[in-house]
Amino acid sequence: MTVETLLLRLKQCPLIASVQASEGPVDHPDTLLRLARASGQEGVKVLRVQGVKNMRTIKPAIPIPTIGLIKRPYQDSDVYITPTAQDVDSVRQLRCEIVAIDGTDRPRPKGATLEQIIKHVQFRKGLALADCDTVENAIAAEKAGADLISTTLAGYTPARKATDGPDLEVLRQICNAVKIPVLAEGRYTQRWQVEAALKIGAVGVVVGGALNDPVKQTRALMPRFGRNKGEPRKVGAVDIGGTWLRFGVFSEDWQLVKSERVANPKTRKERLDWIREQIVAEEVDSVGIGTGGIVDPATGEVWTAKEYLMPDQIGIVFDAEAMGVPTFAHGDGHAAAWGHACLSQFAAKRVATLSLGTGVGCGFVQNDQIWCGRRGEYPRINDLPTAGGKTYEDLLGGMNLTKEPTDAQRASAVEALEGAVKALQDLYFPDEIVVCGSVGLSPWLAPHLERLETVPTPFGSDAGLYGAAALALFPS
Repeated sequence: MTVETLLLRLKQCPLIASVQASEGPVDHPDTLLRLARASGQEGVKVLRVQGVKNMRTIKPAIPIPTIGLIKRPYQDSDVYITPTAQDVDSVRQLRCEIVAIDGTDRPRPKGATLEQIIKHVQFRKGLALADCDTVENAIAAEKAGADLISTTLAGYTPARKATDGPDLEVLRQICNAVKIPVLAEGRYTQRWQVEAALKIGAVGVVVGGALNDPVKQTRALMPRFGRNKGEPRKVGAVDIGGTWLRFGVFSEDWQLVKSERVANPKTRKERLDWIREQIVAEEVDSVGIGTGGIVDPATGEVWTAKEYLMPDQIGIVFDAEAMGVPTFAHGDGHAAAWGHACLSQFAAKRVATLSLGTGVGCGFVQNDQIWCGRRGEYPRINDLPTAGGKTYEDLLGGMNLTKEPTDAQRASAVEALEGAVKALQDLYFPDEIVVCGSVGLSPWLAPHLERLETVPTPFGSDAGLYGAAALALFPS
């Protein structure tokens, strides 16, 4: 087979079925053969098959081009995808036209080089497919003579952090960097991801678990909450606002058992010390934290915050090491939005939350996911300018309104609320807009919430705590 012949097949159907499964009842050559046939009946023109027994069963029964590989561990190397020339021979003896090999720069068994393995594949009249993890290794594999590149190992080596879903960015980088054909592979589970990969430049997309692995699919669809594995859980919730620092204790069925609050300390040490004291005293199993500023959800670090609202907050880290228990942290607008989205009346809807407290926060949830930037950024409604030049936070934030706003301040706040609601409607098309916070729940603002068809939070003054608890109880 030539690369050109393979590309013609992929033009007919760019979906490649990786016929392998996790260890268990499906991981049997006869079962995998049935799965391969099912994909073939739906139009798949290329298979990817691992293991001698599986290749020996599937390849003769389904005479279409096959990417063959052998996963074999060696003590002197982390490379395990067709690591040696002998493994290449085994794949070619079973008449698999394409041989998948590890395309990373890691040391190989017996001191072999990537170029040597590629040349051996081609000496055996096969096409060499380099399974790569980074753009640098893809470029090196092309220089070593590979016929094709795949993103198979992106996120599975120390060279690149695993993404949630397919690594479309490394695919983009590789497609722009090499001239040989590129296959996309790794954590593809939805049609839009497959189509996005093709638009980026992949000539085919390899999908395994989503097609043929019920073990992975069961794990993927298993709810992350609702399974009691032992003693009843007790969850801590932290709401860090511009005025108050609050701690709540919640039962596993999301009921607020008790809460404490102190004036928000001026230093991070005081803040952390008080939170840790509550965690230890209440013996909670985990903690959710909603805080002013922007939190990177992957690390728990507050990487930006407004000093006049949250002094000494930038650089604080909310994680298991700092808190002593599993910790789930997000910006306070995101946390409140997530809490609302977990309520029965809002679940499955596009829900925006406008938090009007000391400052102004915002969050948005769709498809059971908090919508945020890569580092936890939130919709910056607070910083948008109004017609008069002031921001929505200037006009709606309690820090500027004070406890007893004048009639003029109230009129400006109402006008600002109208603008903020319209901005949310125009930008996010929410099914519901929920308003919370001390200003948002002010009696003088209530008639305008109804007029603007927004909903006052069902959580009352505890919306921040309920949202923080939801982060821990119902991880997104």
